[in-house]
Amino acid sequence: MNFIEELVKNYYVTFMLLSGLIIILIANRRNKIEGVHYVWTITALVFSMMLLENLEKWCDAYNKPVWILYFKAAATYFIHPLLVIMQLYFIAPIKRKLLLLAPYFVDVVFIAADLFGLNNIYGYSEEHNFTPGELHVLPAATLCFYMILLMYYSLSFIQQKDYSKGLVVIFVSFSSMAATLLEYWNIVSGHTTEIAVAEILIYYFYLAAVSYSKTQKSLYESKLELERQRNKLLVMQMQPHFIFNALATIQSLCYTDSDAAAECIEVFGDYLRANIDSIAAENLIEFDSELKHIEHYIQLEKASTDIQFCVVYELNIRDFSIPALTVQPIVENAIKHGALTRRDGTGFVKIKTEETNDNIIITVTDNGKGAALTVKQKEHKSVGTENVRQRLALQSGGSLKINITDNGAVSVITIPKDWKKSGG
Repeated sequence: MNFIEELVKNYYVTFMLLSGLIIILIANRRNKIEGVHYVWTITALVFSMMLLENLEKWCDAYNKPVWILYFKAAATYFIHPLLVIMQLYFIAPIKRKLLLLAPYFVDVVFIAADLFGLNNIYGYSEEHNFTPGELHVLPAATLCFYMILLMYYSLSFIQQKDYSKGLVVIFVSFSSMAATLLEYWNIVSGHTTEIAVAEILIYYFYLAAVSYSKTQKSLYESKLELERQRNKLLVMQMQPHFIFNALATIQSLCYTDSDAAAECIEVFGDYLRANIDSIAAENLIEFDSELKHIEHYIQLEKASTDIQFCVVYELNIRDFSIPALTVQPIVENAIKHGALTRRDGTGFVKIKTEETNDNIIITVTDNGKGAALTVKQKEHKSVGTENVRQRLALQSGGSLKINITDNGAVSVITIPKDWKKSGG
């Protein structure tokens, strides 16, 4: 109990800073900040240093066995360089990182040997007095070597005009070196762990800022890509030949069936309006809205062709949202390159919706030629499906898979129920 009381008394500020850092790390664990595992490792090492420093004071105060001090000294010598090595491993573009550990391994051998009383680096008398060995400067030299290496890479970052990273690393390396030397010369003591925690906090906030900047850049690029996809979709959907065919059909009906022509004009207007509105939509739309657009297209297609085909619906679920114009292009492909290739009037398209525990699944099936499509047909089809695939991923985290056989094609759209756009 006395050990814990002394720990709180001597390291209250350090303990609170460490606790705050751990809370921040846990709270932001879902953000997947690059390098955060190094922060966790360094935090654990600093916490160990805090315990070790208090262990020596506890041994002195309660006259504990001297072997505890040997253990404390060895562990401290092991941990100090590791703090800097962890930072180097994260920031430095070093290919042979195991070779970087060579000076540290030399230290480990001499330090471990002193546990058996050789006193190369350190030793203790029965009165708990610290006795430096002949090689006592070796750990300090090793530590300075790693700090100079850290400083070198920080200056290289500045030369590469990565000023923010360079300045942060310079501060961390300089403060570590100053704390170590001042402690070694007995000018300042008892602040090593506090400085280490402050360095971790500063570096973590730097990593968080970099991560946030990358997320914002990725989100901006995703929006640009989505806008490009909308523009492609506008060009693809406003196909001149389909519009001309629809207008030619309406013109022909004007001479033979004025009522049918009026109805066809209304459907065509609704189709065009839905195209434009859907392309401009930034949010998901109700599946029923997409379904209505599909039905407008089917009416126009049936009016524009002499080939008979049917569309079958198996809608097990309708109450969900999807990115605009994702099912309609798939149905359009299924009709143009599937059902209409059956010139005997036996072509069909089936639209099916279902749900699982995690996903909404939309399946579009046709009985067309499938793998027997011409190269031009396949190229046109691939442009449309790739556009749908990218917008599904960008707007809903969804996917599109198409299986083409000699007996037709099966297109499966999968939309996660719990998807949330990062940064949204």
